[in-house]
Amino acid sequence: MAVATVLLPLVAGCGGSHDDAARDAKGAGATAGQQGGSKSAGQGSGGFPDKGVIVTASCSVPASNPASVTVTGWDPTTWKRTVSRTFTVPAEAVVAEADDVASPLVELCADNFPVAGTSEEGPRAVAATRLRQLFDKDFSRMAVVLIDRETEATGVGFVDTSGKLTKLSGERSEDFGDTPREENAVFAQDGSAVWFTETDSSDRVRIAGRAVSGDHAVTEQGGGDGRYMDGAGLALAGDPVRGLFGKEVRVSHEGRKATSFITGRGFNVADVPQRSALFKVGGVKATGIPYEADCYPYGWVDDVTVLCGPRLDEADDPERRNSFWTLDTSRLDGTADLPKGALGDPIIPATDRKNTVRAISADGKQLIFASLQGTRLEFFVSAIAPGAAPKKIASAGADKALSVGEVLEWR
Repeated sequence: MAVATVLLPLVAGCGGSHDDAARDAKGAGATAGQQGGSKSAGQGSGGFPDKGVIVTASCSVPASNPASVTVTGWDPTTWKRTVSRTFTVPAEAVVAEADDVASPLVELCADNFPVAGTSEEGPRAVAATRLRQLFDKDFSRMAVVLIDRETEATGVGFVDTSGKLTKLSGERSEDFGDTPREENAVFAQDGSAVWFTETDSSDRVRIAGRAVSGDHAVTEQGGGDGRYMDGAGLALAGDPVRGLFGKEVRVSHEGRKATSFITGRGFNVADVPQRSALFKVGGVKATGIPYEADCYPYGWVDDVTVLCGPRLDEADDPERRNSFWTLDTSRLDGTADLPKGALGDPIIPATDRKNTVRAISADGKQLIFASLQGTRLEFFVSAIAPGAAPKKIASAGADKALSVGEVLEWR
């Protein structure tokens, strides 16, 4: 079954949702996953394949036992598990929203218990960059924010799959001053450091990192005025790595560009700056996505092209209703007008279903989307090409893989 030279063989399902804006999807008939887990990864114990694997994460917070996070690799041709790792969350770690401390782990565990990832607004969308960066490159360690329940001071550390906790933040100073508030812990993908943010009493945000080896001394990376940035998180990009503090930050595969929601300006796209910065008015130099594009950016197809769905419940254009399309960000000129040729045609047919992009392949040629019809959640694979014909993923394994938790990566 063919549809555009873009696709490959596939068989299975998917699910998703979306943050501040909208969700959507479109696809072309075909199969998901080209190489399947070609590099062997022993089930439960081996390494994650370098390609041909979809990686998901889910959180469980039992009433009596410690919370845990399970990261699983799935072969997208068979929808069988290739590898799975579980992290026991330390008692000191912030895992619940009630702690009022910013951490990607809180986001992963909120509404992410082992139940289908849907709501009245539809299934969850492909995860923002910061959720992937809870873990190092090979998913052997997970960053955590730690809290002193008495003083409410917070610091950062990491836990490995054996349950060992390594605290990176030092002991609290005896000096009279602000309570330490290190938050938003994420891993540098080379595993060398855990980065974080800290906001002082005047709302100034600093971006910094602590090395996982040595004395874990703080390395300052940047900062700025954090007012009007409620709900922002930290994502890392580029080489050398820089920190981007903002809302719904999604970094391109090559780490050169990022999208983010900026209060007062909507969704924007920016070149990754030369040093760490804040995504806000007066922060990172960014180009607004014109209103006419009606684009909620799900992620990057390549280093200049964004995959979009409607910003709100439905697109104004009836041909784009609950569909997806691409936006060539290299054509944006900083004006409110949408440049000719910047917006791609609809990918999947317009329907009354609630469709959400769940995963984008690393080569930018395929997407998997969740489709909610009433209370029935189904998953489809599609080419990322105008007029594609979505192919339903029939495997029961896909339902297990895609309806719970977050999709972190499709390698």
